[in-house]
Amino acid sequence: MSSNKNFPAAIDTKYLDDILNQMVDTVGESKGQIFEIGEQSRQEYENLQKELSEIKLKTKHIIERSDRLEVQARAARSRLAEVSKHFQFYDEEDIRRTYERANNIQVELSVVQEHERQLKERRNDIEKRLNSLKSTVGKAEKLVSQVSVVFDYLTGDLKKVGELIEDAQEKQAFGLKIIEAQEEERKRLSREIHDGPAQLLAHVLLGSELIGRVQREKGLDAANEEWKRFREMIRNALYEVRRIIYDLRPMSLDDLGLVPTLEKYLYRIQDQYPQIEFEFNSVGEERRLPSRMEAALFRLAQEAVQNACKHANPKTITVNIEFRDKYINLLVEDDGKGFNPDEKKKENTFGLIGMKERVELLEGKMSIKSNVNHGTFIVIQIPILKEGET
Repeated sequence: MSSNKNFPAAIDTKYLDDILNQMVDTVGESKGQIFEIGEQSRQEYENLQKELSEIKLKTKHIIERSDRLEVQARAARSRLAEVSKHFQFYDEEDIRRTYERANNIQVELSVVQEHERQLKERRNDIEKRLNSLKSTVGKAEKLVSQVSVVFDYLTGDLKKVGELIEDAQEKQAFGLKIIEAQEEERKRLSREIHDGPAQLLAHVLLGSELIGRVQREKGLDAANEEWKRFREMIRNALYEVRRIIYDLRPMSLDDLGLVPTLEKYLYRIQDQYPQIEFEFNSVGEERRLPSRMEAALFRLAQEAVQNACKHANPKTITVNIEFRDKYINLLVEDDGKGFNPDEKKKENTFGLIGMKERVELLEGKMSIKSNVNHGTFIVIQIPILKEGET
């Protein structure tokens, strides 16, 4: 199936991080705005509750006052009706005072009743507003909670997507590097075998055909001398074969264990780098480990030492191995030129990536501390598992 869409060969993790950062900023700003709305609504809700309590108290007092005025108004009207009915028995002043009293009470009652009506309207408005604010506060709190989940997801799990993509691309590059390294290793082995043991054996084969002629022409002593020279060639060829086999996998690792093999390896590499002083220490009760653990730890130490020799230009390299109850520590330290671990990974750091991969396969931990011109310190901790245990 064909497609018209063009996709990039590789994902730009920086571009993805920029998008995620914009999303995080937007969600964070929205969260702040929603929280502010919720806080304002909550403050207004509290103020209105306080006002409602005051209005209810005022309404209670005004109703009580209205009830008293109602009683007084009825009494005043009765008095006015009586005076009006028998006005011939009352003088003008009594009539005037009775009328004014009834009128004043009625006016005051009307004012109180209007005040009561206004208070009740305000009370009803506040109660409606409180219900609305309560709903707003609830929605704001729910939204803040939901936005917080999104924000945490963006800043946590989702942001790891970029890291995972970068890690996947790094592993892909590392895989290609492994293939390239395997091919280079095959070429190196082929060249070493061709230039070393193969050449020596070819010389021995050709020379052995001449021994008979030498014996006939120069005698038995000359033939023996030739045999001695050929035996030395065979001995050298055997040494080269054993060296190549050791580089592939030291047989002493299976026969003697990790510590003797590391000691032997550092002794051999001393000849290759005579300007470097190598130190080795073993701490704790030495014991045999599962085969895959011993092989992995040896390769980790070998890679760390080779990296230091090739890139750090050190004067001293120290290898320590610590046997604990439940785990084993491997520490490799050099006093070379060091590097900045935070810098973008360069070509020569694929060895460190390979070490990290090997440590992760054994469910271990690796930390690297390095500073420019102050050397490098690598700490590897591997849990000790029994043979066959996962």
